[in-house]
Amino acid sequence: MTATIDRRLFKDKTLIFCVLHYNVECVQVTLKNILGILEQNPDVYMVLIDSKSEPKVKALFDQINHPRIDKISLPINFGYNSSVNFYCRDFINTETLPEVIIRLDADILFSNDDFQTLVDAIKHIPDYGVLGMSWADNACNPERNTIFKPKTVTGTNHKNYHIKRPFLTPIAGGIMGFRGAILAELNFEPFPPKYLPKKFLKTIPVGGADSALYNALKGRYKMGYLSDTTAYHLKSRDNKIIDIPKDYQHLLDT
Repeated sequence: MTATIDRRLFKDKTLIFCVLHYNVECVQVTLKNILGILEQNPDVYMVLIDSKSEPKVKALFDQINHPRIDKISLPINFGYNSSVNFYCRDFINTETLPEVIIRLDADILFSNDDFQTLVDAIKHIPDYGVLGMSWADNACNPERNTIFKPKTVTGTNHKNYHIKRPFLTPIAGGIMGFRGAILAELNFEPFPPKYLPKKFLKTIPVGGADSALYNALKGRYKMGYLSDTTAYHLKSRDNKIIDIPKDYQHLLDT
């Protein structure tokens, strides 16, 4: 893996990980959206990994040129978990450790305001190990078991956040984050294979990151969704439904 930027710049910043493989329509709108968010947040960096993408997705990847994006192209599809684990193992250490790490799938949309709220909450609520955005209730909604009303939690910055805690289930991993200090606790392996549920062992390229992180941290940290934020999941797990909200349709324009 060859660096396209100086990775020491990640230190104490916010770092987004996104892995690309298929679903070009979703990738197109997600990348355009996140590029806009990068422009509004100078302390945010991104690691963008091409995991043996489909040709149309690879063409989009090749077009990306941004001073705060580290682009990595892999010869085979390692999947999200292994791609990010390998990157962190090789390149994230005490000299490059971000303050906040965001896990992002390439089929998620959200506003800059909600992104800033998520990053702010991760920084200032130490009891919570993983926080995610709440999900729009469309046909692709991955949020499960949020049967309890949101609770008000006051951060170390004296702001109040409203958090829904799922019952005995991980935070849906499309857009979630945690502090860099937690990555260090996990020995720089954010999705430890030993905590991956057995049902994902045959499908590691397409699932299980959120479950692995949940199992690694449960009992040590709380986890929840920020109820005052909204993320849009664009495709169902079986890829039969792709739902791009009207407010984001313009991102499909070339």
